[in-house]
Amino acid sequence: MDAKITKKRLSSMLTYDWLKIVGVALAVILFWTLILTMTATRLTPAQEFIVYNYACNNNFGDGFYRHYDNMKKNGEFSYEVIKNDQFDLSTNPEYVHTMLQGHTAVDMGDVMFIPGVNDASSKFTNAANEEDYLTYAETFLRGYGQYVYRLDNVSENPRQEGFFQKMESYLNGYYDGGYENGTLNEEKVKTDFAARIQKNKDKRFKTAEQIAQGKIDDVARIQKYRDALVSFNSYLERGIVQFEALSTDTNNPQDIYILSGNYAINLCPSNKSGEEYFAKYAERLSTFVSYKVKATEEGGDDYDTAENMCAMFFYYANVEEGFQYESLVYLNSVITECLK
Repeated sequence: MDAKITKKRLSSMLTYDWLKIVGVALAVILFWTLILTMTATRLTPAQEFIVYNYACNNNFGDGFYRHYDNMKKNGEFSYEVIKNDQFDLSTNPEYVHTMLQGHTAVDMGDVMFIPGVNDASSKFTNAANEEDYLTYAETFLRGYGQYVYRLDNVSENPRQEGFFQKMESYLNGYYDGGYENGTLNEEKVKTDFAARIQKNKDKRFKTAEQIAQGKIDDVARIQKYRDALVSFNSYLERGIVQFEALSTDTNNPQDIYILSGNYAINLCPSNKSGEEYFAKYAERLSTFVSYKVKATEEGGDDYDTAENMCAMFFYYANVEEGFQYESLVYLNSVITECLK
């Protein structure tokens, strides 16, 4: 049999079989793409930190992006945060709920910036038969309350055990004598770290050297959480920030699921406007996140403000205990930066 490859035969094959060749090549490429996609290590919710800007706000300001990028570059997050991202819902307000529903369904999101001022679309008649409104924070809580951390404590509902109570308990498990004045038990941190990476089969820690470095980094992580909580408590005590009591009650007898309590942190309480620090602090915060206020007098100018801007922490049942405290590390860094 003459099987010699000639120019004529090669030309004939390419003329009549080129579609088959292209098809086979594409099939091979698709096959390996699927294999690589299915076997690739995906980021866990704890490894991707996400900040949201609510639709009623102005777009995130330059201060936000500059600070957010620097936090990752300067190692302010713990080693567990591999990627930090943001979703500015104000850029596409018509898709807000589509995006939020999709993201919360797969445990995406850590902090939401949202103002504690009246939402004009939420008008209702209260128990005193008066016209009333929910705030934007309350409107968000009404729709996504199952994904929001309560900040104070509700003993009858373990799911709503307060964020800060949980954080204190978590830290006290590692600090002999309590997180405020006690000593960090580094050996316990390292032991728990080794058990966790073995349980989770964490591919980042395979060699003895990687594991040793991981233990050091986990000690630093606990220290970051402790420092963030101590600093935040000082800001809370000084009244720079305060807890914001929210309620989703609209006096509707058909509502069977009403949330009420401290679900937000007011980062810039307007009742502190007389304080010496306030003007500069409020101005700096507005370079991060702000919303527009309509002029109250005819001929007046609309203006941007960060007064009563709140932060809410996302809650996900499947996120491993401990890593949700990156949210306070971030928020505390924002407050600290704006007070400079």
